[in-house]
Amino acid sequence: MIRIFQMGMKQTLTILFLILVLGINVVDAQYFGQNKPSYEQFDFELYKTPHFEIYHYFDNPELVNQLASLAEKWYYYHQQVLIDTFDTRNPLIFYSNHGDFQQTNTIHSRIEVGTGGVTEGLKRRVVMPVTFSHHQTDHVLGHELVHAFQYHILTKDEAISLAAINNIPLWMIEGMAEFLSLGSVNSQTALWMRDALIHDRFPTLKQMTMSYRYSPYRYGHAFWAFISYKYGEQYIPRLFKAAAVSGYEQAIGDVLMLSTDSLSVLWKETLESHMLQTVNDSTFSIIGKTLISKENGGRYNLNPSLSPDGKYIVFLSERDLYDIDLFMAKTQSGKVISRIYTATSHDEIDALNFIETSGSWSPDSRYFAFIAYKKGQSTCFVFDVKKKDIIREVKIRDVDEISWPAWSPDGESIAFAGLKNGRSDIYVYNRHSHTVENLTQNSHSCMQPSWTPDSKSIVYVTDQAVVTQNQPTNVYCNIGIIHTKTKISSVLRTFDNAKNLNPIVPQSGDKILFLSDQDGRRNLYAIDLSSNDLFRITDYPTGIIGMTEYSPALSIAGDTLCYSMLWDGQFKIYQTTLSYIKLNIQPVYHHHFQPSASRLVPYSSIPSQVETNLYFDRRPSQMQVDSFYTDQIEPKFKLDYLGNASAGVMTGRFGTGMAGSVEAMFSDILGQNVLYTAISINGEIYDFGAQVAYINKKNRIKFGAGISHIPYRSGSYSYEQDTLPDGEVLKTLNYTFRRTFEDKVSLFTFLPVNKTRRLELGVAYAFYNYRIEKIKDINNYSNIYSGEKEKLPAPPGFGTAIIDAAFVIDNAKMGLASPVEGKRLRIQMEKYLHNMEMHTFLIDYRRYFFIKPYSLAFRIYHYGRYGSDSDSNRMNELFLGSPWFIRGYDLGDFYGDETVDPSTISINQLIGSRMLVTNMELRIPFTGPKEIAWFRSRFLFSEMAFFLDGGLSWNKNSYPTWSLTTNSPRVRIPVFSAGLAYRVNLFGAMVIEPFYAFPIHQKRIKSGEFGINIFAGW
Repeated sequence: MIRIFQMGMKQTLTILFLILVLGINVVDAQYFGQNKPSYEQFDFELYKTPHFEIYHYFDNPELVNQLASLAEKWYYYHQQVLIDTFDTRNPLIFYSNHGDFQQTNTIHSRIEVGTGGVTEGLKRRVVMPVTFSHHQTDHVLGHELVHAFQYHILTKDEAISLAAINNIPLWMIEGMAEFLSLGSVNSQTALWMRDALIHDRFPTLKQMTMSYRYSPYRYGHAFWAFISYKYGEQYIPRLFKAAAVSGYEQAIGDVLMLSTDSLSVLWKETLESHMLQTVNDSTFSIIGKTLISKENGGRYNLNPSLSPDGKYIVFLSERDLYDIDLFMAKTQSGKVISRIYTATSHDEIDALNFIETSGSWSPDSRYFAFIAYKKGQSTCFVFDVKKKDIIREVKIRDVDEISWPAWSPDGESIAFAGLKNGRSDIYVYNRHSHTVENLTQNSHSCMQPSWTPDSKSIVYVTDQAVVTQNQPTNVYCNIGIIHTKTKISSVLRTFDNAKNLNPIVPQSGDKILFLSDQDGRRNLYAIDLSSNDLFRITDYPTGIIGMTEYSPALSIAGDTLCYSMLWDGQFKIYQTTLSYIKLNIQPVYHHHFQPSASRLVPYSSIPSQVETNLYFDRRPSQMQVDSFYTDQIEPKFKLDYLGNASAGVMTGRFGTGMAGSVEAMFSDILGQNVLYTAISINGEIYDFGAQVAYINKKNRIKFGAGISHIPYRSGSYSYEQDTLPDGEVLKTLNYTFRRTFEDKVSLFTFLPVNKTRRLELGVAYAFYNYRIEKIKDINNYSNIYSGEKEKLPAPPGFGTAIIDAAFVIDNAKMGLASPVEGKRLRIQMEKYLHNMEMHTFLIDYRRYFFIKPYSLAFRIYHYGRYGSDSDSNRMNELFLGSPWFIRGYDLGDFYGDETVDPSTISINQLIGSRMLVTNMELRIPFTGPKEIAWFRSRFLFSEMAFFLDGGLSWNKNSYPTWSLTTNSPRVRIPVFSAGLAYRVNLFGAMVIEPFYAFPIHQKRIKSGEFGINIFAGW
């Protein structure tokens, strides 16, 4: 499963059999689509433990041994609760940072910034990066190994199968992983639950299943904590298996003897009595005014960063609905004035690092620095606010990853948290000398740096314990301070065992403000630097927090303070002043962590295996050091994906036909070598197609080879005249059905330059042969089965060599069923080398303009065959009336003979070897999230589109004209259509587009024609 921090979505594999049936070679690169570039080549090594195969490329043996010990620890924990053991070693693939992780070949889909780790099903491979915090790495590993157990449970039971995972709702799957890796004491999940209870928005199990609004991680975590508390941990594997067999509703009834509604009520009542215990859980006031909320931002407004002059605030938001972007607003009014970063305007950047880092302003409020990934490396980009452009890039070459930039008040330096060899330290980059210095250089995690006003010291977060914290097995998040010149550092004692994060120093320099969950909530505190006295500033039942526990949620400029807070299911940014909050300051006379309010369920005297393991950090006592050893990597070519296995036979008055398909994908353990296979038949035995393709993905330039047999089918209507014996002339409508069989061997290569651009090059040898049949005397254009079938002479077969090259740009941002913002461009050329004197040229340019919540889309498309054989009968003619080009012309009853009737056109007007197409659409979200769609729907995502299509087709024996009328088949005129389309997104698997189009030609609007497309909108 994919470990995603709060916001994210699952991605699916390409549906290869559809591509095969439609005659598009899988072995060739995809037509459009964004890339997953590989900028580096990783030399993996194999390290084995009793239950795991660990693949890594680390130079630090201590880190490898530490990860191995953590994996065995989690195996020991999870197998006790899930009553399951691995019969073979489970693969674990580690990357040294998130930028490298995004390049993994093990997972074929793209890795988003919010993805902390992935576990795939058939091979149970766990793939994840090392993070800035030892605690985070430990938690993500524990979370992903729960998924490995889940997959193992499903595959080893003969009564279940891996496909049964689809019967289990996501909140059960992800929630179990969170509970078994975190336990029932967690302030982050607790504040989500408390927020839902306060606002009377606590969901039922059905709502959690049907709506995307409820985090499957947080609510699922709380659900399994409740099950463990109420019934015991032994019910976890029972309920999971039962849900896999019959779904969660039936499983709850069979295992717990309750309906889902009754269990929902019981769960909510238990949490209400437990979590809403104090007055401030329901009666309190928010300090400051709402600056950024859903009204001027989105539902998620995060990582605030105030300019030093207090005039502007930069924040992250999905304000424009379809992605997380970086916005700038005025602090006085909250009005958004610009978008600093979006994927469509900065497509040279692979991804914005928006999870656990915010940006930093220069002291003069002119520049803003933020972190993003470019060419596989985390990079600091400096944005000029006046020029509204990125003017500089800062890369720390000897560091694996950087995060949390902090510009010094004197403007000389920028501090970062840097990750190297699995260890995070505080680094300082000098802007003038371009030198980098590691300040902390210790074995502890050091992150979230912030400067003191005199630019002489940096405060930061560390897991280093103070002297009084004498429990070495516990995880600490303390506040450290280091002098940049002397390197003298100290760790301040705040609250033991709590997460004390996001330290900032006000202009006075006498205190450090920070966030802590010491009482199970998440509030603002201060520590006096001279006396070490502690003070509470806010007292909220939910808390000041970002997307994750480590996300920055606090920013200060002069007397102005901004913070983000979870409130009513949304993240809002509030603004106040230091002068005002001092009125609420209260001294705190202890350093203790009070976990009661962090508990997701009431305390129970029943022993908990999960809690015991986590609290005492128990390790498997029987594990010996010599059971860890290095070994040689074996490819282990195994099945990755098997799907679309189906078969059927039809016979009846319309004839006999067959349909079926099966596809499979295999790869080695690291995904560097991939084998695609696909077989399909759709119609008669002649319509059998198959492909086999191999791709090597190890290097930046990918290459591969393929062999295929593809049947291409096309047909056309025509009127023919027969003279009867009595001299009568009979005009009949016939349908000519043509099959072109392509047998092809290909070599290809492609270079993903970055996420949005790629180059493609291929050579192939193909042999073509044909079968042509005529169905005579049919009743109308839509019935091609009632006439007599006659086999016609076909052109002789031939072989030819082909060279092709293409350049592709795609930075489009997808909406509900089609792109809504950005651009797409494909320029492609092909050259046929012998037996056919021909070359082809294609240009396809698309542009999308987002006008919230609507979108305007434009396309111009040209494809042409050129050369002496461009009109050879050995090639299928192009049909302009395909629904993919101009809608409303594929089954029209309006075709006739323009030489006889000037109000009509023949189908020849739409057939040729060259075509020019243009399309325009106004796209309207129809059903989906209420923020964008006309009608709210939790599961049906669809859009409407008003369209205008136009195009022109011609060949060597005809010529195009811009006249709107013609009475000659050799004079080709543009044809148009206008109408309404409705696209339905079928759960991400495919998009179906029924449409109603009015053809327009010969200066006349024809009656409407209904049709259907099975593609996402262009």
